[in-house]
This record gives sequence, C-alpha cells and structure tokens, in this order.
Amino acid sequence: SSKGDKDVKRRGGGFTKLCNLSPQLQAFIGESELARTEVVKRLWTYIREKNLQDPKDKRNVLCDDSLYALFRVKSINMFQMNKALSKHIWPLNEEEVQADSAKTERKSKQARERVADEPKQKEKKQKKGASGFLAPLPLSDALVKFFATGENALSRADVVKKMWEYIKQNDLQDPSDKRRILCDDKLKELFEVDSFNGFAMTKLLTTHFIKMEQ
Repeated sequence: SSKGDKDVKRRGGGFTKLCNLSPQLQAFIGESELARTEVVKRLWTYIREKNLQDPKDKRNVLCDDSLYALFRVKSINMFQMNKALSKHIWPLNEEEVQADSAKTERKSKQARERVADEPKQKEKKQKKGASGFLAPLPLSDALVKFFATGENALSRADVVKKMWEYIKQNDLQDPSDKRRILCDDKLKELFEVDSFNGFAMTKLLTTHFIKMEQ
C-alpha cells in the first residue's frame, strides 16, 4: 500500500511528486523521499506541537535546535521558510535534474539575450521617435511665410508649439470658450477658415507638411 502511494506520487507533478530531501531535512523528517506538500505539512505539525510560533506575530517561527540546524537562523518568517525549504528539496531522478538545469539555462540565456538586445531596442525606439512627431519635415511655402523665420523644415511638435505661441500672443482664443480659435487675417490665409477648435489644429496643419519620398 505504501509502495503504491509512492508510485502514484512519483508519477504526479508539481508539489505532489516525490522529491529527494537534503541530509539536514532527512534528519528532521526521518525520511529520504517525500512530496513537498507533505514536508510543509509535517514541518507545521512540528511547529505547532512545540509551540514555536511567535505570540506577537504568528507568521514568525522561533527556531529550536532542530529548526536551527535546518535553517541556520534563530527565527524565520513563514514566507521565508518556504523559500529556505527549496534548498533542501531536490528532484528525485536524473531526468528531472537535467530538466531543471535546462530550464534554468533557458531562463539565463533569455536574460542574456534581453541585455544584449537593449542597445538595439533603444536605438530602434530612438529611430522610431525621430521618424514620428519629432522628425523635421519640409514645410509648405504658406507655412514658411506664416512663421517668417526662414526655417523651411520643422517637426510637427515644434510647429504646433509655434502655432499656440502665435495664438496666445495675439489673443485669438474665444473668451467664452478657450478651445475655440478666432482666426486673424494671417490664420485665415493659412487655414482658409474663420475659426476652428484647438483639437483640429493638427488636422489643419497636415496639408502644410510636405511628405518626403521613401
């Protein structure tokens, strides 16, 4: 019966499959092979029987000599204890050792590749940013004339910024609705409208950016 239970657990997965125990854990548990769940269960049974939980905080365990031999600390938090147990619970057979080793190596390789790719990804993002809203684009003759600064290429962001500076300097926002722009003669000539909503500015400017051939 006991052998049958072990065979079932041996074929199981995750925390229910049988594992090898470290010499320290074997000395504490009294067995060489046990499922992780069973190890945790027996450990807590021992802690409660010996009344080793800190009265001020039940999540902390006060280690007696047996637990100190296992964890090498005078007290341990229940969450730290689960992590510390991992050092004492090992795969049962060679295939599992190799599988764990391969999994660890895979993760390590992926981490190395991410680090190696970081400069490329950064460069790619910079190029992408430069080709979008921040990339200088040739301006239409009408827009060059409007700004009258001699600049014939600006980024969309710079153009929008300059437009808003012009609007505020000339007090062209509708007092009853600041989102509405009342065009003066220069803006009427540029956009061919008497007024427009501020959100529509980007659309109105589209025709004044000259697309560069790829």
